[in-house]
Amino acid sequence: MSKVSILLSTHNGDKYLQGQLLSLFSQSCISFNVVARDDGSSDNSKKILKSYNVEILSSDENTGVKKSFSKLLEYALKSTNSNYFMFSDQDDVWKEDKIEKTMQKIQEIEREYPDKPILIHTDLEVVDENLQTIDKSFWHFENIDPSSNAFNKLLMQNTITGCTVMINRKLAELTLPIPDEAIMHDWWLGLVASKFGKIAYVNEPLIKYRQHKKNSIGAKGFKIKTIVRKFFIELPMKDNLVQAQKFLNQYRDSLDEESITMLEDFVSIESKSFWQKRKVLLKYGLLKQGFIRNMGLLLKI
Repeated sequence: MSKVSILLSTHNGDKYLQGQLLSLFSQSCISFNVVARDDGSSDNSKKILKSYNVEILSSDENTGVKKSFSKLLEYALKSTNSNYFMFSDQDDVWKEDKIEKTMQKIQEIEREYPDKPILIHTDLEVVDENLQTIDKSFWHFENIDPSSNAFNKLLMQNTITGCTVMINRKLAELTLPIPDEAIMHDWWLGLVASKFGKIAYVNEPLIKYRQHKKNSIGAKGFKIKTIVRKFFIELPMKDNLVQAQKFLNQYRDSLDEESITMLEDFVSIESKSFWQKRKVLLKYGLLKQGFIRNMGLLLKI
């Protein structure tokens, strides 16, 4: 049976951590191990981890979520014979068939594309801190279409939530190292998979995505006031450009000329005129999902 390594990063998460661990060890699929890394907690997170059958990656350093998951993936890739890797937050609750259904999907795609790096992600049920449903679908809540996952689209907007992801070993090998310039680890994984492999999804919420005051990112909901703040007050693309430049630098030798030209035009967009900027976005389809998001983008850039 194919083995899965679940990579769990914790940071001062003792309030919800035990519930998440219980959900991991209640999975219908039994061929998995859990590798955890505590990111410098000052609460009882480490103590809780030690009370479960979890391999703990020794560290007292606080690196942040992105780098913590990168370190976990590097370690698991070198130290296990796992075929697949998943990412777990400390405060969610996995439905008991999450691993089983995600693995069924990734193996289905692998049969079709046996030599490709593969990423599978799923929908989420958005819940409050007491696990009461806010929205049965995160994709509905955020107005996201999971089928819109081409490379040019992902350069502009991440639609992949890390705690739902399963990747195969080929993608893990190709993705590392996850650079500091990556906005988040899941976004970087999505970019690499969309350009060099395949992305597919399970159209079902397989996780209770808990929302509380200490969420690192969380679900904001697709609200007009959120869109206005994000696209008319904040800078719209600075981080995207830095991430795209790093992607170009890291993978240039593996990219086709069309992709190189698109990335070069994109990362230099701030030096272009008003109309040239919009021409670049429209020429390459460098757009976000939905009319409102794109209206904000094209007005602000």
